[in-house]
Amino acid sequence: MTIGEFAHWLEGRAPLRLQESYDNSGLLVGRRDRPLTGVLCCLDADEAVVLEAVSRGCNLVLSHHPVIFKGLKQITGATAVERTVELAISRGVALYAGHTNWDSIQGGVSFSLAKRLGIRDAKIMMPRSGELLLWVLYVPASHAELVEQSAYSAGAGRSGAYDECHFASPGTGTFRPLKGSNPYAGEQGVQSRTSELRLEFLVPKARKEAVQIAVLQVHPYEVVAHSWIALENQWDEAGYGAVGNLEKPMELKEFLQVCAQNLGSDCIRYSRSDSSRILSRVAVCGGSGAEFISAAAVSGADVYVTGDAKYHAFQDMPKDLVLIDVGHGESERPFIDDWAEAIRLEFTTFAVHISTTENHPVSTYKRHG
Repeated sequence: MTIGEFAHWLEGRAPLRLQESYDNSGLLVGRRDRPLTGVLCCLDADEAVVLEAVSRGCNLVLSHHPVIFKGLKQITGATAVERTVELAISRGVALYAGHTNWDSIQGGVSFSLAKRLGIRDAKIMMPRSGELLLWVLYVPASHAELVEQSAYSAGAGRSGAYDECHFASPGTGTFRPLKGSNPYAGEQGVQSRTSELRLEFLVPKARKEAVQIAVLQVHPYEVVAHSWIALENQWDEAGYGAVGNLEKPMELKEFLQVCAQNLGSDCIRYSRSDSSRILSRVAVCGGSGAEFISAAAVSGADVYVTGDAKYHAFQDMPKDLVLIDVGHGESERPFIDDWAEAIRLEFTTFAVHISTTENHPVSTYKRHG
């Protein structure tokens, strides 16, 4: 497998189009045509991580945060980013980042955080709009099932907890084959009328090309009449945050202990609240999610777990919601474990490791006495 083929697999799960406009996810350093020898997963890539990759036989570092976030105008070794890029190039190590696109999918960063905190039946907290298309096409009844199955296999027809969904309505199609055509039915110069089915499928934008290719390969018509229609519907497989329920309700003070123990947080901040308050429903957002406090409140959560909350966010909390700040990196680290495991389950031809380099940029001073 090449680095490019692996990148294509990653982007099939978390399309780059889902990243924010300011972001820089994707392959940042390295050639796509090089064979992949091993993957080292980490939260942040730096010089030490690159050297660890070399020592463990990995020629790709897969980080959550992009090491190149803004444009580089020179590589002189003057900054940590420049030195990391220079070292990676000299040692033949590719650098790939999966950032806000992996924050924005079902099963991504926030879902790993939810799982680590014991949240069950988690769903996207803020489903994303504008990511779905309605595909309408026409097919003779004799080929309807073949077309349907081809569309399903390529990613069409999913809605919530259902798949293989579509709508079919009968009608009559008219056409007149012209000179140079090769019609499936009818003859040149003669108008034909034939019974057809109008099929309608929901298709994620990221799957549009794959679905169209799969269907056109099995459709009998030389020219297929079809339409792509943009929808504003919310898509429950993409969006920020996750929300679900604890297996059993617990007091706030107990849940704080769960957060500290399961996330390895040295310091947890939370909004002023009765520590004996009972919590059942929990919303989370890995990384910096304080801007989504209102969405957490709308989701019906009793508590919202994220990182990087500012002073005034704690001060201006909705009445029935507790804010817990476990730390930016601490809220994202569970995803690195799940990321590596997902890759191991999919591929057996190269090693997948989790970095053991300690490069957390923030230290905490603990006062004693």
